[in-house]
Amino acid sequence: MLNKGLRALQYFEKGILAAGLLGLALMAFFEVLSRYLFNHSFTWFEEFSRYFCVFLTFLGASLGVKYGTHFCMDFVLTRVPSRTGHLMRLSTNLIAAGVFCLVAWLAFEHAFKLKKFGTTSAAMSLPMFWAYLPIGIFSGTLFFRFLLQSIRHGRGFFNNQPLEIPTEAEGKETGS
Repeated sequence: MLNKGLRALQYFEKGILAAGLLGLALMAFFEVLSRYLFNHSFTWFEEFSRYFCVFLTFLGASLGVKYGTHFCMDFVLTRVPSRTGHLMRLSTNLIAAGVFCLVAWLAFEHAFKLKKFGTTSAAMSLPMFWAYLPIGIFSGTLFFRFLLQSIRHGRGFFNNQPLEIPTEAEGKETGS
């Protein structure tokens, strides 16, 4: 039951990311078309695209942790014993989890301050609380995914499992 729910969440995340990127590209195309053909620009588009791009970036970063597709320097990992490699990955994932836990905390704190003050955006009059909330949410998902990667590498260390290093072309799922 839990696996079905996680799989559904994964497809939902991928779908939102794909649809969001396509939608942003199409909106940018129509904005440029409107500006040059009809001499009319949508005042809200620049602001919306900025906030939506941040949303998509954090969502994509969270999925990148899940699939192990983030840039990493694995030169050393390929030349050390598996247990040492797991220990190195464990420590870097714990550090990253700590950083994103802090980012999530600070982002939520900032978003709720903006809600308290009633700050709105200039062009769309969007409450800024909604613009900053995805940073906290997806930093939280990054925290949990780095934590799951830490657990996976901790198990690999204690069970003396071989270290799997995804190649550039694979982008294979890492089980989180």
